[in-house]
Amino acid sequence: MQPEANVVAVRIFELVCLSLWIYGIVWVRRSRNPVYAGVYTGSTLLIGFDWIFNSNWFFRVEFSEKFIDAFRIQGVSEPLAMALNYAFYFGLPVLLLVHHRARIDRRFGTRGYLYVFLGACAILPCFEIPAVKWLHLWTYYQEPGFELGGVTWSNIWFSGILTTSCYAAARLAVRWARVPVPSAVGAGVPAPAAGLDPASGGLDPTAEPPLTTEDRWRAFALGAAAILTAFYLSWLVQLIWYAVAQPWVPTPRPF
Repeated sequence: MQPEANVVAVRIFELVCLSLWIYGIVWVRRSRNPVYAGVYTGSTLLIGFDWIFNSNWFFRVEFSEKFIDAFRIQGVSEPLAMALNYAFYFGLPVLLLVHHRARIDRRFGTRGYLYVFLGACAILPCFEIPAVKWLHLWTYYQEPGFELGGVTWSNIWFSGILTTSCYAAARLAVRWARVPVPSAVGAGVPAPAAGLDPASGGLDPTAEPPLTTEDRWRAFALGAAAILTAFYLSWLVQLIWYAVAQPWVPTPRPF
């Protein structure tokens, strides 16, 4: 019999997820970058991957019944909070890394990808172990030897793969879309309009022409596709691990 989650803890978790998701939307709107908007939209659509991940042949997870459902199929819940959590967790942190990619490249070079991977690996247990072991928000049904603090330890490197692949793909999306990235995002300073010289206020002959509607939609689509493609390819890699390890124990989930 698994311990029951406290309803207050569940509601606080849901409120935190909602607040972070809204904060991410505000940050993206201030950036005025269609690639960023696409990345955040793609991360919001990751709810479908979470539904797949939690199935009996992957994570084998069951959530507390106290969560508010995004949807429920055959008695199995997909909590709304988890959809918002995925949206922020693989949305804004990835965008912050992309936004400061030039600084990361100058300081670390190609090792920057390794540090992103290691950082994502380190953050995962700090967040998920308390949620599982102390708050009992969800439960993994895997053999004890495959768990650390109630959390499957293969999630540690999987989180690193997901974050790093999203970062790499989003960087490509920004490069391919060729959308100028304002350096003042987050500081409350609006970017100069395309084609204007910020020093004189007049036309800048070296500036790129303003983005067309088609340019913006293409940039948006590239951003969304970057996240979804990164998740799909990372999932295929992790699927090999589960096919080999098969670490599960019986669960009340029907699928």
